[in-house]
Amino acid sequence: MQTNYSVYRKTSLRTTFLRVSMIAVAALLIISCKKGDPGPAGATGPTGPAGAKGSDNVVYSSWFTPAAYTKDTVFGIYGFNYTKATTDITQQIVDSGTVLTFGKLDGYNPVVWPTAQVALMPISITYLVGSAANIDTWSALVTAGNLKIRLVSSLNQYGSISNAHQFRYIIIPGGTKSTVASVNSGMVGGGSGTFDNSANLNEVIRNYRQMGYSEICHRLGVPE
Repeated sequence: MQTNYSVYRKTSLRTTFLRVSMIAVAALLIISCKKGDPGPAGATGPTGPAGAKGSDNVVYSSWFTPAAYTKDTVFGIYGFNYTKATTDITQQIVDSGTVLTFGKLDGYNPVVWPTAQVALMPISITYLVGSAANIDTWSALVTAGNLKIRLVSSLNQYGSISNAHQFRYIIIPGGTKSTVASVNSGMVGGGSGTFDNSANLNEVIRNYRQMGYSEICHRLGVPE
């Protein structure tokens, strides 16, 4: 049988041409899909709305010891007063903040007040003088720029007061950083810092009268 080589040769050439064409098209597709250079930056968009206000600052003082008290008499009852000036207590704090004042009343006999015991003021202490009950009431009075410590004895028991008593304050929320103490992030070391756990802060504001000193300090990140 005679083979038609011319037909075979034409068919082979046609097949080869189609294969080359397909390879060329595939190569063009690959090249065309290659990632191009970054385009120019677009125009700056409009400024978005302001975000929600962050947590306020908790401000705390060191323990301070009044060197002397001034004495007054109101309706025949003696009062002993010490006023601590502080720019931490602003009018805004007086109007809407919370100032917690703590007493460490080491000037008493440890039988009456255990050494290093701390309590939130106001503090009332009852003990016998002879057969009569005497009530000492310690209070903390706040005005803009001042924290006043006051003691009243129901039996006018004292002519003077021991200078072994100590006090400190914690302000929540602060609103602005303290100008009279160093500022450290996370309430470490200094007198003020950013407090960012609103759950703990709100819990203290609602329930601080039912909390002990250590729990309040722990929740607010304040060193004892």
